[in-house]
Amino acid sequence: MPGSSRSNDNGRSLEYFVTLALSTVRGCKLTSRTVEFQVRDKRTSAGINPSLKSAFDKASKIIRPWIISEIRLTSGQRFVVDRHADSDPGVADLTVSQGSQTLAVSIKHNHDALSHSRPYSLADAMGLAGTSFESDHRDRLDIATNSFRNAAGGASTFPSVPAAKLNLYRDVCRECAKTVNRAGNRKVAVSTLFEFLVGGEFKKVIVKTHPSSGSLIAVSVDDYSKWKSPSSVVASVNNRPRSSSLVLAFDNGWVIDLRIKNASTTIQPTGQVSLKFDAQKAAGTLPPLLKLF
Repeated sequence: MPGSSRSNDNGRSLEYFVTLALSTVRGCKLTSRTVEFQVRDKRTSAGINPSLKSAFDKASKIIRPWIISEIRLTSGQRFVVDRHADSDPGVADLTVSQGSQTLAVSIKHNHDALSHSRPYSLADAMGLAGTSFESDHRDRLDIATNSFRNAAGGASTFPSVPAAKLNLYRDVCRECAKTVNRAGNRKVAVSTLFEFLVGGEFKKVIVKTHPSSGSLIAVSVDDYSKWKSPSSVVASVNNRPRSSSLVLAFDNGWVIDLRIKNASTTIQPTGQVSLKFDAQKAAGTLPPLLKLF
């Protein structure tokens, strides 16, 4: 989808500029895959809005000294920058290492999304892959999927069947809530799910730009390295006129809203339909936001 592609290009371009800024510091070494990503995204960044490109360049030079400070780098010391692939586990986009100091950084443009989990992989995200618990979860989602395909009557795209799509969203969220609640008091499963959604120890840099002009508005840092692990969770479903969310209320005070959406406009004729959750923090305590700009 064009919008999704543009968002991906903007995100990759921002990572490119931050890495480029770090690469100018004496002692910096880029991993081999980072070099490959930089070559790719030099081309990617050439195609984005010129004002946005300028804002990303400015933001990267604001972010650079903060990263240098975080890894306690002194002049000339060798450090390594590794850009992560989309398929890597966790939420970090960059890892910067110097000696025993390692900083995992998530870099976001105009949003504060958490991990994008998949409904079918929910039990896996709880550490229950390969169990009867997971099989039951997938079987119930298969029933919801088959009901959707019957209601869709052979349609090939989600936009062509809005009512059936909405029912699918509600059915999948309902079954996912059942899955979570059945393991809601399993401490290991709950903490595994929370860490999957929120991420391990990392810091999130959020770059905000003007939606029209593309000019830089703010650069801030959220510290996700000091959250308390939960031991229980209660799941519910929030159905709205045009969408649905799986809502997870953890006993550490965090509430995470997972809005379901189709990851592709195409309805696959067999197997899983392409769905994913857009996870957002609705409540939860973090250290005070650090404003860099």
